[in-house]
Amino acid sequence: MFVMDAIPVIVILLVVLVIYGLAYVFYGKRILEKKVARASPDRLTPAYEKFDGIDYVPANKYVLYGHHFASIAGAGPIIGPALAMAWGWGLPLLWVLFGNIFIGAVHDYLSIMASVRHGGVTIMSIGENVMGKKAKYIFLAYVWFALVLVLAAFFSVASSTFVGTPTAATITVLFMPIALLFGLLVYRTGVSVKTGTLIALALLIAAFFYSLNTPLNLTYEAWVIVLSLYSIIAAALPVWYLLQPRDYINAYLLWTFVALAIIGALLTFNYAFTGPIYTSFAGPGTLIGALPGTAAGRANVAYFWPTVPLVIACGALSGFHSVVGSGTTSKQLSNELDALLVGYGGMLTEGAVSSLAVITPIALAWSFAGLATATGLPVSEALLKVGINATEVPVIIRLGGADRFAVGYGLEQAVAWSRVLGPGVFESTFLTFRTFAAWALASFVMTTLDTSNRLARFAWKEMFDWLEPRSKSAYRVITNRWVGSIIPVVLGALMAYPQIRVYVPELNEYRTVYAYSIIWPAFAGTNQLLAALALLTAALWAYAIQKVRGGTSLLIMIPALFLWITVTAGLAWWLYAIVPGLPPLYQAGAGTIVAISLALDILLIGLFVTGLKRARL
Repeated sequence: MFVMDAIPVIVILLVVLVIYGLAYVFYGKRILEKKVARASPDRLTPAYEKFDGIDYVPANKYVLYGHHFASIAGAGPIIGPALAMAWGWGLPLLWVLFGNIFIGAVHDYLSIMASVRHGGVTIMSIGENVMGKKAKYIFLAYVWFALVLVLAAFFSVASSTFVGTPTAATITVLFMPIALLFGLLVYRTGVSVKTGTLIALALLIAAFFYSLNTPLNLTYEAWVIVLSLYSIIAAALPVWYLLQPRDYINAYLLWTFVALAIIGALLTFNYAFTGPIYTSFAGPGTLIGALPGTAAGRANVAYFWPTVPLVIACGALSGFHSVVGSGTTSKQLSNELDALLVGYGGMLTEGAVSSLAVITPIALAWSFAGLATATGLPVSEALLKVGINATEVPVIIRLGGADRFAVGYGLEQAVAWSRVLGPGVFESTFLTFRTFAAWALASFVMTTLDTSNRLARFAWKEMFDWLEPRSKSAYRVITNRWVGSIIPVVLGALMAYPQIRVYVPELNEYRTVYAYSIIWPAFAGTNQLLAALALLTAALWAYAIQKVRGGTSLLIMIPALFLWITVTAGLAWWLYAIVPGLPPLYQAGAGTIVAISLALDILLIGLFVTGLKRARL
């Protein structure tokens, strides 16, 4: 374990912001926009060419940025980095920063632009254009299976969050009618975006303070059912009805969430992290899905490389973003120049969530006793209010991923505002911001649930396009939007529903494990492998269609190949080291999906090599 006491919070804050600012200007704008995509405001986008009022709808670039950011920023950029702190805060921060700039943001931007140039089709169909027809169906199957795991993981994350913080459930439920009202005001009654925004935000603030004293209590299993029904209905509605307005308003919440993290870091500028920059290169098997108390759970088999993408599912990069970017965002882009803000800027914003709103607060609040000593504030008393005994749980790393995030964020804000308003506000500020953090997490998850299911419906429909000329009636039944929405939700909910009871011999006690603890590495790994495949597809598009050559081409190709090798190795290790010790449901569910995904992965990489050879001729 290596602790760097000399690094204050303000140094990390400034380093992150400067790196992201330079990346946006010099890499995003000068290389990707001008040299690779060669974006032009004069080209008509699919939102206008194929306008249908449901999926193809031109959007204001700031509304679209909010929708895209909220859609891509699920639980991954929060839960993943929080879990990865088992390696210390240094390695996860480096992975987020450099993965974000050289892989994630590049992947997101090129996925959107490639889709725009091909009429708003998905990254899977772009694969067909550059690698052949087989690639399309292999890619579609891979994406569909990956989205089932997304739904399973996020049903479990959201349900456990609502059980742990019932007040966050209240504000999340109240948020929905406010979003619907905003959509009706702006799109149906002619109210300006500015006026509609002010009305919605005022209602949202009132709803938040109401929720602080009004918890909504349901069981974990009940929440899984409720969220499943929500996901089916929301995914089938037109985008203007709930998806666009909810995600646009959500963006204000998420910007506030990040802004407060930055302000918190500024106000705690002279405090040093209480957590270690590095603990070990190999973490316990529980970090990558092994059950506590099992041989795999006790063994140090979670090596930072190659298993880090099985833990940090988003924040640095995410293949889910390519499906969002090419599946929904490209259909709403009104100007090609908007793609840099929406795609590259949206991914950098997600990186800021991971680095500044997750890693930094947890690193600051790692040792409860150390934080109390440094600040002189009643940390232990505040934690007892939410059921955490700081004597029995002295470090934040002993909490689950969602709790680490909410408690760390709440403590950072409580310390920060106590410096301004006095120590008397510490406890109430902690409780308020803990709820706020849980709400932000839930908001991330809710946007991902209906977006994932909508995208699964799109992928499902495309997988059966070969059937339409053979039997239109069968095609209509199979690709019906309700059928396409229900199937992935049912499969995801079946994996998310159980709570697993395990006996931990070293503690002589039983523990309850939420399903996402097991599903997470499978979801994260297939998601990151999708990112590698999508980035390789985008790199091939840039090489074959855009005729990008030399160092610029290698700048895209090399990170994509590195990521592909890393995630393929990580998933293979997970199947070998972790899956044999999992309950049968998850061996048959997550284990089988990962095995199928690896087989599809090998087929796709073969088609990529063939496509690259063809492009060189």
